[in-house]
Order: sequence, then structure tokens, then C-alpha cells
Amino acid sequence: MELLNETGIWIGAGVLLFCLLFVGWFLSGRKDTSDHSEREVNLTIDIEQLPTLPVTTIPFRLEIYGSPVRIRALVLAPIGRGQTLPSKEHLGNILNHFIPNFTSILDSHHPIFRRWPEQLSTSGFIQSFFNNLAIPNKGQGTIWCSIAGTIEVVGSSYLIGMVCSTDTPNSLSQITVERPGQWLDILRVHQA
Repeated sequence: MELLNETGIWIGAGVLLFCLLFVGWFLSGRKDTSDHSEREVNLTIDIEQLPTLPVTTIPFRLEIYGSPVRIRALVLAPIGRGQTLPSKEHLGNILNHFIPNFTSILDSHHPIFRRWPEQLSTSGFIQSFFNNLAIPNKGQGTIWCSIAGTIEVVGSSYLIGMVCSTDTPNSLSQITVERPGQWLDILRVHQA
């Protein structure tokens, strides 16, 4: 009787081990395509490793709350499940609709550019942007500032984030754009 109980325990343990191994094999073999593209995209940029560059004002001077800035990193993302950014050929039109002559500004500023995968909410994008492109001391008393929010272009909405630098320490910090129309209150473009 004692031998049967011991044998039963060993058989039960063997069956349990087999089941666990099978489940592990089955789960590891499954392909999860839902978040596959998001895992492949590097969302971070180490801002502290970027070289210090002067603000450029030719052919246009870009200002945030009156302080001349240079765009150092630019992130764009579609908003909503299943949405994508336009093709590279149409991206310039969208950016120039957002801010007139924005592609000329980007050509002179030479920022790092990243396309992020679809974002489900504006607030989630903004938080993720500020976390993945963290500026030293959240910008306070440094040459760094960042700004993020939603833009509307010809009936479509996109998410945009920028990390900028100034020539001298500023108090701009991290700026959240609450509504698309607020960009006009924050950003100014002046022709040189």
C-alpha cells in the first residue's frame, strides 16, 4: 500500500511537470503581434549625451514663450488604435501646416527624428514622451526644455513632442499643450 502511494506521487509529479513544460512551450511558441511593432521602436533618446549647439536663427527663428530655441529632438505619433503616420512624402505638408515653414526650420536645426507607434491617448503620449526623452532637472535652470501635445491638420490629429535647447539656462521646463490651438500661444516663428 505504501509503495502504491509513493508511486502515485511520482506519477502525479511527472504528469504535473509534463503539463508545465507543455504550457511553457506552447506560450513561448505563440507570436504576439499586437505590440510587436511597439517593442521594436526605440522610444528613448539620452538628451544629456547630445552635444551643446547654438540656437540658429537663419532662415527662421523659433521661439517658445519668447525664448529663441533650437529643436534637438522631434517625435511624431498617430493617435488612436490602428492609426499610422502619413508617408514620408506627405509628412512635410503636415508639418508645414502645423507651423508654416516648419520643414525649413527642421532642415537648419537638424534634430533627431523618431516616429512612434500609435498612441491611445494624448495624456499617455505626453507622459511617455517626458519619461523617454527626459531633460536634466526637468529643464529648470538648464538650457533644455520640452513640449508635447496634439496637433490637428486637415481634419486629422497627431501627437508631437519636441526637445529644444536655448543658448543660456532658462525656466521653460516641460510644457504640456492642453489643446491644439494653444500651440499658437506658445510657439512663434520669425523670419531672419
